[in-house]
Amino acid sequence: MRNNLIPQKIGIFIWRVVKGRIAVKTELEKRGIVLDTLLCPMCNNVPESIDHAILSCKTAQEVWEGIHKWWKINLPSHITLEELLGGSNYVNFSGKISKIWQAITWSASYIIWKNRNQKVFKNDSWSSSKIICEVQVKTYEWISNRSRNIHKDWLHWLLDPINLGFPDINNRDPG
Repeated sequence: MRNNLIPQKIGIFIWRVVKGRIAVKTELEKRGIVLDTLLCPMCNNVPESIDHAILSCKTAQEVWEGIHKWWKINLPSHITLEELLGGSNYVNFSGKISKIWQAITWSASYIIWKNRNQKVFKNDSWSSSKIICEVQVKTYEWISNRSRNIHKDWLHWLLDPINLGFPDINNRDPG
């Protein structure tokens, strides 16, 4: 999977997520690895699956809510990981904005996973607001350095990321 606005390692990570090749506890158990617990290391409430780690764990939910609020769009109450990572169908973006939205969702998934690993391997993790800030900073750096056609003003990115200085500002599909 590829999006040239973000590093290739994120596309590889997303491919692994889609193929079920992420080392969450339920996947490790399926492969015969004995673990002390199958519970999510972030919330300790439910068995850790890929969907839970990236989408439905409390911290991940807060991150997705914050990112959708930043973009001034509604987060559907019932969304699958496949729908979230699959593109912009539920938000009606097209063209360049669709590609930027994909870069945001893929990068956020990657950063949520990195935070989960920080908790597992170093017993340290960030708040959801710090993860959101990291998504904003990293995607701004990656996108502004990888595209000549995108307005590169940091404040504009934070306040109105949908309108990034394209010749046709309105990138939402009608209706």
